[in-house]
Amino acid sequence: MKLFKLMLFLFFGCTLYAEAQEVYIEPLKEFTINQKVYLFGNDVKLRKEPNTNSEVVSLLKIASEVIIIEKSHLKQLYNGYMHNWYKVKYKNEEGFILGGLLALDSKKINDSVYLASLKKENEDTYASIRVVNGHNEYIENSSKLKTTTFSIKVYNNKGIDSIKNMIYVDYLAEACGVEGGGYYLFNNETALVKVIELSSISEAGLFWFKENIVFPSDVGGKKDKIIIKREAGEMIDEESNHTKVTIETKEFSWEGKQLAFYTK
Repeated sequence: MKLFKLMLFLFFGCTLYAEAQEVYIEPLKEFTINQKVYLFGNDVKLRKEPNTNSEVVSLLKIASEVIIIEKSHLKQLYNGYMHNWYKVKYKNEEGFILGGLLALDSKKINDSVYLASLKKENEDTYASIRVVNGHNEYIENSSKLKTTTFSIKVYNNKGIDSIKNMIYVDYLAEACGVEGGGYYLFNNETALVKVIELSSISEAGLFWFKENIVFPSDVGGKKDKIIIKREAGEMIDEESNHTKVTIETKEFSWEGKQLAFYTK
């Protein structure tokens, strides 16, 4: 009976964990008819036909919003993936754009527009993040992913006065016992700086490890301090729900380009 209960716990624990995840960005995402999409590329050529030799209808800036009209069966290699061409509408113009030049996801916070895409180099997958800060110029960061899918979340500066806002790239742990996590990028308007990479792993409640950041404006936060919290736990005895949890915290300060151990 105890073994049977443990097997149920493992199965439903993994299932519930998977269902709890939000919708993640995946390679070769297909866009749908009437979907509104931001341009990831800059100075994108809106073409009369779905090929790079076709007449250029217009030149479009990064973060321009287009509406998907139809998907072409024609494809082209771009950044390591084969992408469909899409017929789109921009204001009163229509034409074709390669899918790899369209943002797979976008988030807006105040006057900053964040755009996400994927690229593949050899066997490695990279998250490409660009942000437009209220004008047509953009800054970007490309970082290797631990998994092939991710989501993005944007936040204000969370009490760090020297940055404009930030984005969190959240990995999908594709199965129980597989490492997940993510990383923060700080937007200081001249660069997207990768601050720290966080890790998390869980085996249906039998053991877990997770890292979180507590920013100055968060609950429990401290002025001028960035707190990294690491929690590890394991199930000692399932019948009595006996668990062992270890929590470790470290305090850092932001020095404009990297975290440093906090000193008064």
